[in-house]
Amino acid sequence: MTEKRSSILNVREIPPKTDKKNVMQVTMQHALKLFWRPKAIELEDDGVMSYEKVEIIRRNDGSIRFNNKMPYHVTLGYIGTNGITMLPQTQSLMVTPYSHADTQFKNVPSAFQVGYINDFGGLSFYEINCPTVNNSCNVSVAKRDK
Repeated sequence: MTEKRSSILNVREIPPKTDKKNVMQVTMQHALKLFWRPKAIELEDDGVMSYEKVEIIRRNDGSIRFNNKMPYHVTLGYIGTNGITMLPQTQSLMVTPYSHADTQFKNVPSAFQVGYINDFGGLSFYEINCPTVNNSCNVSVAKRDK
């Protein structure tokens, strides 16, 4: 593991092998993602990550590119408008440190919202406005109704 970016560890269960006869083994598959954040990249005192360093670009085909310029894994749990998500079913989009990821769907409107899954399991919402294609979009913290 590196000291300059977060790491992800995938843990899966493998059932033990048995020497007994006439045994039916049932395996449950769970994927547990563990994130390790080295001390060199700890968050500030408040422990809240600012996702404004994720560059968002609306591409010619209407898809969205997320450029993660941070040493942390970034997971999008919501991309949509007016509370209606464009992410299929229960899927999310993870962007590894210092890399990018593109949406698989097209025709994203020029104004939409994203919700990043934060360290506490909640969503941090941002308003996105992309007046032109192939340029960085304008990002601002979304105002939430109480």
